[in-house]
Amino acid sequence: MSLFQIMETAESLLQLDPIRTYPQRGAEQVAKAVRASAFRLERNGKDALLSDPAPMPGAEPAVSLALRSGREVVGTLHLFLPDPNESRLGEDEMRVARWGARIFARGIGYTARLATEGGRRYGEAVEVALKRAPLTPRERDVVGLLVGGSSTRAIAETTGLTVSTVNTYLKRIFSKLGVHSRVELIARMAGTAPMPEHPGANGATPNGAASPAE
Repeated sequence: MSLFQIMETAESLLQLDPIRTYPQRGAEQVAKAVRASAFRLERNGKDALLSDPAPMPGAEPAVSLALRSGREVVGTLHLFLPDPNESRLGEDEMRVARWGARIFARGIGYTARLATEGGRRYGEAVEVALKRAPLTPRERDVVGLLVGGSSTRAIAETTGLTVSTVNTYLKRIFSKLGVHSRVELIARMAGTAPMPEHPGANGATPNGAASPAE
């Protein structure tokens, strides 16, 4: 595996947003890094995610990696090789697999925490946070849907906006709230970062200018 490929894998594993799909995406990246043809991700000892295509019935994994986030084991990633006669990874591939599993485990732990904290704030508490934010009513609608787990396309379908317009709203929201990604935005709504106070009535923006028309 080249240095460029390692950097590309690391970048992909560090891309937490959107958090709902991170476990699937992360497992795919670790599998891809060591030429595994399939994977099975077990979490909490019961629920599992499978690759597409799924592992062959009865196939034994070439390696099973315990995913540890701090002291907590957050799951196990089983990797399967394309050749059924090949029973294990090479030495270099094992090092890459363990390295990828460490980053992946931390990502799982972080996204799980964000999802849990966001869930505790969803509903009435999120409405309170949204009212405090210096956003227009339409921007609050977009944030509320995003915190609820909607994708950009789903937000567009719900609000009747185009995907391009939703992205424009998100850029404006990021600027107003001082965040740089959806993950940061969700963390702020979850209460892990201070929310800027609403500047006042009539939808004024922080610099005192009128908000863009809805």
